[in-house]
Parts: sequence; C-alpha cells; structure tokens
Amino acid sequence: MCSFKLINSISLVEYYRSRLFCFVLTNQENLETRARATYETWGHRCGRFVLITRLNSSRSYTIFDDEQIHLEENQLPIQYIPTLPNETYSHLADKVRQSLLFFNEIYPNYDWYLKADDDTYIIIENLLRFLISTIKRYPKPILYGYRFREDYYVSGGSGYVITRDGLRLFSSYMNDDVKYSMCNSSMEDMMVGLCLQRIFDFAPSDQTKHYQYVGDTIDQHGRERFHPLTFRVHFKGPANKTKREWIHFRPYHHNLFGYEAFSETTISFHYTPPADMYEMDSFLYDIRQFDKQVCRTSV
Repeated sequence: MCSFKLINSISLVEYYRSRLFCFVLTNQENLETRARATYETWGHRCGRFVLITRLNSSRSYTIFDDEQIHLEENQLPIQYIPTLPNETYSHLADKVRQSLLFFNEIYPNYDWYLKADDDTYIIIENLLRFLISTIKRYPKPILYGYRFREDYYVSGGSGYVITRDGLRLFSSYMNDDVKYSMCNSSMEDMMVGLCLQRIFDFAPSDQTKHYQYVGDTIDQHGRERFHPLTFRVHFKGPANKTKREWIHFRPYHHNLFGYEAFSETTISFHYTPPADMYEMDSFLYDIRQFDKQVCRTSV
C-alpha cells in the first residue's frame, strides 16, 4: 500500500499536469527523428505538447484551433504559427518571440510554459513537483532554468519555464518591434532574458513590483536540476578546454561534477540523441527495483 502522503503528492502532480504547456523547437529535417523521440518519450506527459517548426509547401499543416487535439496514429502535434520566420539559426530568437506571442493569444490559460529543444530530455514529474513548490514564492519569479552568471540569463538547451504572468508581461511589450529591437539577440535564450530584464526597466512599477525575473532551481544541497550538457559530461567533466571554460565560468552557481552534479529531483539533460532518449525513458518509467515499494500512476 502507498502512504497517504505519497498518494496526495501524486494527486497534486496529476492535477497540475494539465496546467503545463510544453513546446519544442524543431525543424522539418528532424521531425521523424529528434522531434518524434521527444513526443513519444516525455512530451505526452505534459498537459499540452506542441512542436514548433515552419513546414515547406509540400507538406500539410496540422492546425489546432481549440483545446482538443485528436491525433491519428503516428501523427505529430505540429503547431501552425503563421508568423514564424525562416528556419535558420539566425532567426531562432524571432521564432521563439513569435511562438510566445502566439501562445499568449491562443493558449493564455496555462500556469507554466516549458520551452525545450528537440534534443532535450525532460523528467516531467520532477519539473511539476519543482514548479508546485514555487507557487508561494515572493516576489514571484517569472523565469526558471539553468542560470548563467548574467543574472537574467538561463540556458535554452536545458529547457526553461516562463510563468503565465511572465508570458503576459513579455507579450505586452515584445509585440512592439521597436522595444524588441532593444533586446534582440542571435541566441534565443539570451533574448528572452534580455527582454524580460528590459521590461523590468521600463514597465511601470505597479506591473512588476511583485515579480523577479529569474528564480533559483538548485536543490537544498546546491545541486542543479536543469543540465545544459549531456549526463556524461556533467558526470565526468568536460573533455576539452573550450567546454571546460564554458562550464566552469559561465554558470551562476559553482559547478559540481560526479554524483554531486545531479539533484535527486533532476529535471533535464541537453544534447540527448533519440536512442538515448528512449533508453533514458525506459530506465525511468519501465524498470523498478525489486525490493522497493512503488506507487505507480499512469504516465
């Protein structure tokens, strides 16, 4: 039998699951490999999951115009956004901007909006438990992720979460091309952080006084939950000088390696190829220790 406390915790996660909107940036070339892996592993555990890409004219769009998605077998949930720019890395920030503006208009009633790449693996239940634990924080952070030393900036590769209030603030100001030009960047994660920072600079204080733009995500032992590199790199440490310099000097918190690199409630890993994604998913959800009591729910 499962304890009453554990049952309550599971019920809470299931309740808030419907409040989580997940979107993954991908492109047409990766739809049947990376994008499909994200959807078939962790993506279906979100309250709503969509893939963001601009398809060419030889392929029909799947247009979702309400809260109900009815997918045929093997069909991917690709969200049609008419304002998406060209599919190049230099337009990635514009792609995220247009996606956020679209979600604020079409899907404004979720509590949290998770952005991930098509090679990011997310443990949704750990993400939800973390987000639930932040509900009473004050001032309220509007952006969560792996923090860099620039206090506004979180890693896009490890995934980040914008709250509903953060999405509303972003959209209220970044639908203006002039304001957007003041904080645009070739890096989409840096753009999101810069733009939120600028909003705090020029918005009336009564709009921002209850918020802070970045919230901490480490656990009580100082271990990271979001990981911008692979499991192997975080465990063994980087192999070359360039990566070593990046991972040692860019993070907001002191970096740990080995077992101390991972919170017991780890949320994400980046640079996860499809085969590793399926393997990781199977280890997490299909295999159980024989001598441990487990309270299983539908996933």
